Amino acid sequence: MRFILLLSSFLSLLLQATTSLALPQQSLVPGGIAMINLNRVDKTPQFNFRGKPVLINQQNGRYVAIVGLPLSLKAGEYFIEGHWGNETALEKNFFNIENKEYSTQHITIKDKRKVNPYAKDMDRILREKKRKEKARNTYDKAVVDLSFLQPATGITTGSFGRRRVFNGQARRPHSGMDIAADKGVPVIAPADGTVIELGDFFFSGNLIYIHHGQGLVTLFAHLSKINVNIGERVSKGQVIGEVGATGRVTGPHLHWSLGLNGTWVDPVLFLN
Repeated sequence: MRFILLLSSFLSLLLQATTSLALPQQSLVPGGIAMINLNRVDKTPQFNFRGKPVLINQQNGRYVAIVGLPLSLKAGEYFIEGHWGNETALEKNFFNIENKEYSTQHITIKDKRKVNPYAKDMDRILREKKRKEKARNTYDKAVVDLSFLQPATGITTGSFGRRRVFNGQARRPHSGMDIAADKGVPVIAPADGTVIELGDFFFSGNLIYIHHGQGLVTLFAHLSKINVNIGERVSKGQVIGEVGATGRVTGPHLHWSLGLNGTWVDPVLFLN
C-alpha cells in the first residue's frame, strides 16, 4: 500500500513537472501570449477573451489561461472573463500589455499578379479567405500537448509581426515564422492534432491547417507536397508535407503560423 502511494505521488510530481515544461513563454505584447493563473481548482474554468474561448491548461495542479494577443492591440489593461463549472457568476482576470514596434520588410515579388490580383482572381481569394477564417477559429475542449517541435529544419527568420511592403505597396504584417529550407525538406506536425483544412490557395500556395485542441491552430504554407488528408489525425513528428515555393514567395521556405483564440501569435513562444 505504501509503495502504491509513493508511486502515485511520484507520478503526480512527474506529471506536474512535464506540464510545467510544456507551457509556452509569456510575452505581454501585441502578437504575444498572456499566461493568467486562475484562482480555483474545484471546478472546470470556462473563460474567454473578447468573446472567444481561451486555451486552459494545468501547471502544478492549478489552472492557467493561455491567451493569444492580437497584433492590433494597443498598450493598456485587458481582461479575460468567464465562470466556473455550471456557475453563472462572472469573474474577470486583468493583465497589462506593453507596446512593441516591429520592423518593416521590403520584398520584391516577380509575379506581380500575387501583389495586385486580377479581377477574375478575387472570387477565388474571397472564397479562400472564408475557409481560412473558419479554420483559424476552430475550437473544441480537447486536452492539448503544448510541447511543440519546430516543423522543419532550416534557417528561421523570426519574422513574425514585421510590417511588409510588397513591390512598394504596404500589406498586412507577417502572421508567422519563415523557415528557409530547400524544396523537398520534410515538414512535420509540431504536436498531435487533426487536419482541418488543406489545398492550393492563391497567396499561400499549398497549405495545411492542423487543430491541436482548444483553439490552438497551426498553418503550414508554400508547400511543394501535401502528405495528409482533411480529417486525418496526425502525431507529433509525423511528416505532413514538404517545403516548397508555391503561392506568393521569393524562394523555397516554410511559412508557419500559430493561432490561439482566433488570432495569430509568435510561434517562437512555443519552442521551448
